[in-house]
Amino acid sequence: MSLKDITWDLHKEAETSQFVKNIFKGTATPQEYALYLYNLLAIYDPIEFSCKRQGLFKNLAGIERLNKLYADFLELDDGSAYQLMPSVVEYHDYLIKLGNDPYRRHLMKAHLYVRHMGDLNGGQVFKRIVAPYSQGKFYDFDDAENLKVAIKAELTDDLGPEARTAFIYAIRMMKELGGE
Repeated sequence: MSLKDITWDLHKEAETSQFVKNIFKGTATPQEYALYLYNLLAIYDPIEFSCKRQGLFKNLAGIERLNKLYADFLELDDGSAYQLMPSVVEYHDYLIKLGNDPYRRHLMKAHLYVRHMGDLNGGQVFKRIVAPYSQGKFYDFDDAENLKVAIKAELTDDLGPEARTAFIYAIRMMKELGGE
């Protein structure tokens, strides 16, 4: 069974959060979107640091999102007092521990899969919707189709439970951002 099949129920649940609904309806404000990006910075940093340290990026040219994510955030940053959602603080700590665990750090691929494949797919819809107030560089990929293939080539059968964990954290963050 593929990771997509293993996580499909959670993927659908993530799409029903109020925050995602607001994005899709075009009613999320630039400040709400900036808060979302701010929280993503705390997630992508440990994922990308760990994956790079493990050498996972050598076959994934163009996968890194952190600099583009930061550029998009700075484009919208109005000096508001942003805060990390409680779930993001917990998730960040979880990712740091996972990335430093020599027996489990390979599972970081599941988090890379959930976040980055989401950017390659649904993120493209986000980019069109937030275009009135963000360039959406975060969602720009040089060779998206080949990158999807390369990510899938890195996946192993043992990643299913960890991919579900990544989705659960994503759902919690979306619900917190939507005030649920």
